[in-house]
Amino acid sequence: MARAKKTQRLGDVVDTTLKRIDVSGRRHGARVVGVWSQVVGPEIAGHTQGFALRDDRQMVVFVDSPSWANELSLMAGDLVFRLNEHLGEDTVKTLRFTVSRRVAEERSWEATLSSSQEEYLPDEVTPERLSEVERMQVEHVASVVTDPELRELAERVMTKDLELKKGARKAASGKGSADNDTSTPHEG
Repeated sequence: MARAKKTQRLGDVVDTTLKRIDVSGRRHGARVVGVWSQVVGPEIAGHTQGFALRDDRQMVVFVDSPSWANELSLMAGDLVFRLNEHLGEDTVKTLRFTVSRRVAEERSWEATLSSSQEEYLPDEVTPERLSEVERMQVEHVASVVTDPELRELAERVMTKDLELKKGARKAASGKGSADNDTSTPHEG
């Protein structure tokens, strides 16, 4: 007599296997820490970092200041509820907020990077048309390319690059149009 095969979902098989292997429940800790920022939102995540889930189901969260630790302690019940709801099981029992200088330094560094990236955006450059001599030089340089389509593409790329460089030079010098510039396209 043939044995009837029982079809199981892969997710169920994996969960069952992980439960047998991970009797202490360490995999839950990684899941909780991994979803912390997503569950609490960007404002709270900007001042915290999920660290670990202890054996007693207490989640340790590093905080950048005592005031945030105090504020989040008042919100702990709601945060535990939101975490467990997101995870779909009763994984976290309590939260412990610990002030960490490292988190404060990381958040300060991230804020500095963010503001400096905004300040140092590249300047808008208005391309300057190439002179007749410059266009002829581009054609000459591209003439070594035997494939006509590739040669045309090379000419367009070189022209665009040179026009941007010429525009940047003009903006940097504060001068008017440089159409009479006969410098070689290799400068820039």
